[in-house]
Amino acid sequence: MSIGKKCRCKKVSRANAQRRKQAEGFASLRLCVKLVFALAFALFVVAPVYAQNDDNPFLLKRGDNELGFWAGFSHKATTIFGGLHDDEAEDRRFFLAAFRYGRTLTANNSLALQYTLDAVPVAVATGTIVSRTTSPSGVTTFQRETAYGAGLTPLGLQLDFANGAKVHPFVHVNGGFLYFNKSVPIEDAGQFAWVGEAGGGVRIFTSERRAVNIGIRFHHISNGDRQGSNRGLNQFVIYAGFSIFR
Repeated sequence: MSIGKKCRCKKVSRANAQRRKQAEGFASLRLCVKLVFALAFALFVVAPVYAQNDDNPFLLKRGDNELGFWAGFSHKATTIFGGLHDDEAEDRRFFLAAFRYGRTLTANNSLALQYTLDAVPVAVATGTIVSRTTSPSGVTTFQRETAYGAGLTPLGLQLDFANGAKVHPFVHVNGGFLYFNKSVPIEDAGQFAWVGEAGGGVRIFTSERRAVNIGIRFHHISNGDRQGSNRGLNQFVIYAGFSIFR
């Protein structure tokens, strides 16, 4: 087999492995979404059966509104779900902050289901590849810069457990978009990116209608095959924030 054919075979194999890895990652994300929706559906069915104790100060009730703020940071990108190649994922950091609106759709003395919307005024992606050069020996050098963006995550569901306790564990799924001042995560991916998230954490009530939130979310952005290369930027974002309920 000629050297040219060997190179092409290696490239095809690498691309196929990358696609399989990315498909496995999307399957995991879809499973998380299905689990949350299944629990949400069960709550809608069961909630009307159980009356709530209105005297409990830590109990979320149907129609409650949440106003809050959170911020999160990821110290590295991950390739365990595909997306970027290992060398492309190096030297990356990600920060974002968001204002939160939430509304309790239904609740009982054990569970509470919220619709959530996050307005993201700032997202910072360091290590963004803006160009690359490959030497005759095959060594690729990346030029990296910092990208700044903003966006909206209007599709969100959060399910609180132990409703009525001072500490509520929760899980959530979210979908939306970000728009950056340069192509993210690589040079031909485009400035517009779809966002998919799934995660969990704890909500700790500090007073009757105020709480702090701490959690971790798997954060995925990609262009959805709108243009150029569709290699997702995947990361685990640790975040914290506060909420006020009315």
